[in-house]
Amino acid sequence: MKLRLNNILLLLTFTIAVNANGLNYSTTKPLVFGIDKDYPPLEYVDEKGNPSGVDVEFTKLLMERLGIPVKFAPNNWTAIAGDVLSGKVDLGMMVYSPYRKDVTNYSRAVFRLYHQIVTRKDEKRNYGLRDVKGMKIALMYSRPVIDTLQRAGAKIVLVEDLTKAFRDLSAGKYDALICYRYQAKSLIAMHKFTNLVGEDLTLTPREYCYVSHDEKLINAINKELDAMEDEGVMDEVYANVASSFNGVIIPKWVWIATAALVFAILLGVIWMQRRYNGKLKTALALARESEEKARQSEEIAQKSAEEARISEERAKHNEEIAKASEERAKHNEEIAKASEERAKHNEEIAKANEEKAKANEEAARKSEELKEIFFSNMSHSLRTPLNAIIGFSDLLMSMEDGAMPREDRDNLLQLINKNGLDLLHLVNELLSLSEVEDDGQTFKREVVDVDNEMGLYASEIRAQLREGVELEVVEPIDGLRALVDKKLMRVVTMHLLDNALQHTSEGKITLTYFLKEGGLYAEVKDTGEGLPEKLKQNIFGLLSDRNAYTHDESQENPGLGLSVCKSIIDRCNGKIGARDNTEDGKGTIFWYWVPTEILS
Repeated sequence: MKLRLNNILLLLTFTIAVNANGLNYSTTKPLVFGIDKDYPPLEYVDEKGNPSGVDVEFTKLLMERLGIPVKFAPNNWTAIAGDVLSGKVDLGMMVYSPYRKDVTNYSRAVFRLYHQIVTRKDEKRNYGLRDVKGMKIALMYSRPVIDTLQRAGAKIVLVEDLTKAFRDLSAGKYDALICYRYQAKSLIAMHKFTNLVGEDLTLTPREYCYVSHDEKLINAINKELDAMEDEGVMDEVYANVASSFNGVIIPKWVWIATAALVFAILLGVIWMQRRYNGKLKTALALARESEEKARQSEEIAQKSAEEARISEERAKHNEEIAKASEERAKHNEEIAKASEERAKHNEEIAKANEEKAKANEEAARKSEELKEIFFSNMSHSLRTPLNAIIGFSDLLMSMEDGAMPREDRDNLLQLINKNGLDLLHLVNELLSLSEVEDDGQTFKREVVDVDNEMGLYASEIRAQLREGVELEVVEPIDGLRALVDKKLMRVVTMHLLDNALQHTSEGKITLTYFLKEGGLYAEVKDTGEGLPEKLKQNIFGLLSDRNAYTHDESQENPGLGLSVCKSIIDRCNGKIGARDNTEDGKGTIFWYWVPTEILS
């Protein structure tokens, strides 16, 4: 047993040596750990000027286990953060940021931080991120929180001294203050801010990690953190501030007391077992004697049971014969019933085939009608710009230089250019439709910031709006990132926005998008001309047009925009539709939904 314990201790010693090996820290050159001098209860300098806080306590214990001498360097947070990221300080602790992951090294999370909004009690209400528009809110720099508040319309005030910010909030300088849950609890209690109260926010929790320019040091820390979590050391040290371990933190002494109690119970059981050992032996002898008598009785009973079994088997055999006859009769009955159902089924199939033939005949008729109208539209759409280009160019070539005023000549050249662009647009849409309909077409999904993309689409359309028309974007308050094909999302959304632009001469166009049933839902609502009644059932067919719902002599640049949208959405296993804008009393709502993976 002693040899096994010695081997285990030797193995632990070797592991610790490997974790810290080659890090080049010594008593003459200790590891420098930067701490915020005013960040209670995690890091701060006490009244005697000594580094204090839970981070300091835990880091001392961690470095002791790694065999690394440590020296604490207090400073203000801005200086500490810069020193850690630049490598002037060996180690620090900060919230994980995806924006900094490529310039420094983060350890695994020590625990997670949850946000609260702190307000004055006499002005408290049920604050949510939708209720902060126009409010003056103080916070330390956090890019995700700032982005969220800006989208919600809040007035942001950045602070560096959190204690001072709490005093200013208590005095009425701000409407609210956002910080982490443990900070709010600690500072309110420490400075007796009796008129302040904190309330949880539904923001994504942040991971609190060690950070260093030394990747080898972070790797050694990660190994030791895993061991400390398994031993319960991490829970024990951070018990008053951690809120990430999803359960009740049980102190170490409770486990020791429980083990001692179990050991005492085992000793009592052993003592009781020895005390009654003699009685058990006597009872065992009596049991053996009774067992022998029972064995003899059992043999007699077995003979009787064997005879009963033979009789039972004969009766069972006769019963099976009767049951087989009954099942045979039932089977014949089922065969007759099945034959009847088969005849009925064949009759239904014949009727369904007849109806299907009628439906196919009607579909073929409608298809021929649609093709005729489509080719008529395309013929007109191709001839119109070609006639203009050929006619105007013939006119220019037949005239001598100087025979036409410069201004008229430029106008004709602009018309030739415009009709050429219109013709190119139509050809590109035909090619787009062909590519989407091709079975070999593949889609490239990537992580897309949907808020940013939708904002870019809106910016392009706003530059083309007619006078008296406005464009509004309604976006999710917490932001949205999804795994989609950015190119195809742009094609569909821009087609719908462009369609609304062409048919809205006054009022408003609204772009809305949000999560719905495991996918991305988007809609474009306008207060324009509305859907023609005769095309409501086939608005996404080959009759669809970028600038008009059907072809007439007045339309310009007819296209296949809605048909391309329908093909893209179908290939993505999504849905697309259109309906009247009954909310505003006029106009149209085009919408689409595609299944996608939504990312936090």
